[in-house]
Amino acid sequence: MKPVEKRRIYEFDLLRGLFIVIIIIDHLQFWPSPLSYLTGEGRLWVSAAEGFFLISGLLVGYIRAYKDRHKPLWDISKTLLKRAFTLYIWGVGITFAVTGLTLLVGGHELLPKLPSAAQLANPFAFISAVFTMNFFNDWIYFLRMYAIMLAATPLFLWMLRHNYERVLIIIMLGLYVAGFAINEGTLQWQILFFGAALLGYKLEAIGIWLRQHPITKRIATISLVVTTLATMILSYFFVLSWGLVENPNWHWMDRDQYVAIRAIIDPWFSSYPMEPGRIILSFLWMGGLFMFMHTFRRTIMRFFGWLLTPLGGRSLSAYCLQALLLPLIVLTIPVGNSLYNTIVALGVVLLCWALLRVPIIKRILPV
Repeated sequence: MKPVEKRRIYEFDLLRGLFIVIIIIDHLQFWPSPLSYLTGEGRLWVSAAEGFFLISGLLVGYIRAYKDRHKPLWDISKTLLKRAFTLYIWGVGITFAVTGLTLLVGGHELLPKLPSAAQLANPFAFISAVFTMNFFNDWIYFLRMYAIMLAATPLFLWMLRHNYERVLIIIMLGLYVAGFAINEGTLQWQILFFGAALLGYKLEAIGIWLRQHPITKRIATISLVVTTLATMILSYFFVLSWGLVENPNWHWMDRDQYVAIRAIIDPWFSSYPMEPGRIILSFLWMGGLFMFMHTFRRTIMRFFGWLLTPLGGRSLSAYCLQALLLPLIVLTIPVGNSLYNTIVALGVVLLCWALLRVPIIKRILPV
């Protein structure tokens, strides 16, 4: 068999770039806007945050667990721990900056929520809450969980190298259940990160098997994309259709039926706590979106690659930048009508893209 040419997986850059765009628009919260039908206003059954976690875990599994499997574990561990500490410091710093600004201006409806009264009781309590990660700014919360995951990854790699995969799965499930008992989101979200990491570890083997079974690959791809599209449409409908079901000319489902169905469906796709339905759907949507990006990669690169590839290639830089930039935007620019809000949101996305090209910003922000 002719060896497959290795290339950068641009689909991941495109997906991370898309997720950054969605996160910026959702954090900005300039509604109403037709951009709701791109982002779901952050209220869909799966969000861009899960996508980030899955891609990050998948790449850790593929690069650190599989491609670096012959490298000394200590060298890899030092790199991972250093990166985890860097992200922790950035999360702490941004949390202090944004929370301090919010307190200075007396609060704002579009800024992230403040710490609890107990955490703000005195400066020491606030500082302690941030450094212990009991409080992290909502716009930078991904860094908290990602730093913890990276810090735990050396143990994950050690277990893979000693063929403890089944034990690892049991531990992941146990930690997931424990996350409900102690109300710790990181223990619930770790199943996304390390579940994807296991897939990344097996990515080459999965790819070889699929190439050897082209019919199965085609059927699986079509099924994955169709199921993703169908569940996405349902998610958008059951999140964004209040105006539709309250319209007297709409007869397919009235408001009471809509509310009753949502009362049953919504708990299955909760993110806090991270319910099993949301986890399953996260993997499903990620697979469907990846195959979509893979199928139409050339066209997407041609029209949107200039925006998505730089944002995706420096996704952590963009993520930190938006958390620092958005407070200044929401404090100085008022929310307006639909067209105005759309222009502002797209303008902020382009501003982040442009700032990431400034050399000094590129050097300062984490990659």
